[in-house]
Amino acid sequence: MQTHEETKGAERPERPAQVTAKKETALSPESVRNFKDHRQIIARKRRKANRRRKVFLTRAAVLAVALLIIGAVVGLVSCARNDKPAAAPPEATEEPETPPETTLIIQDETEPNGFYFAYLTEDGEPQPIDMEGLAKSWAAEAGFEVRFALTDAERYEVAQIVTAEAAGEPLAGKIAICQCILQACEDDGIRPAEAAAKYLYTKKRPEPTDESLTAVNYVFDFGMVATTKPIKYFKNPELTTNTWHETQTYIMTINNHRFYAEKK
Repeated sequence: MQTHEETKGAERPERPAQVTAKKETALSPESVRNFKDHRQIIARKRRKANRRRKVFLTRAAVLAVALLIIGAVVGLVSCARNDKPAAAPPEATEEPETPPETTLIIQDETEPNGFYFAYLTEDGEPQPIDMEGLAKSWAAEAGFEVRFALTDAERYEVAQIVTAEAAGEPLAGKIAICQCILQACEDDGIRPAEAAAKYLYTKKRPEPTDESLTAVNYVFDFGMVATTKPIKYFKNPELTTNTWHETQTYIMTINNHRFYAEKK
């Protein structure tokens, strides 16, 4: 017959055998005996992560404070510099302007015609030149002959005529007037002064402009023309009512001047 203790033990279910948890981790490749050890490993991981986070936050805080200190120092230095009186600018030294290189007509009583051509040098002094010889040198270097050789006196007078006749006209108009003078010289075999008298050019002889001298160079030296037509006459309708020019062959108009070729 069973005793009370035996009966009570028989009614109690048997306790299952303890299961050993086997789980490998990065920190512990060996098998873990129970879940309590596993929780301890997880707790260690968390503690390490917290330490890393604290180190990172501490370093960030230190860096921020350092940046603030540097910014404050820079600001103080800038303010100190701004408070200083500005230094006076150095006095400007006036340098004489170098005149542009250009052609001059200079009065000189020692010259046969009372003038000569010159270029301005860097120091502003005129350097006399022989325009007739210079034109021949230009032509020889370019491989052609001067179309109509002018003396310096003739060059000066033609430039005077062009300046008087084409005041306010563009370079093209001045070239066209030079072409008319040249055409008259070549057709009649005469010199520019004779052509001016024969074809009733203005008697005004003002100081020639650089552009008028350039037009003379282009036409008489290099043979440049405003048109391939042999223009020989011109008029300004605003200054003359003469209708004779209309009996010739009209070629073109440049600004206020009408140009004509001789009607054959």
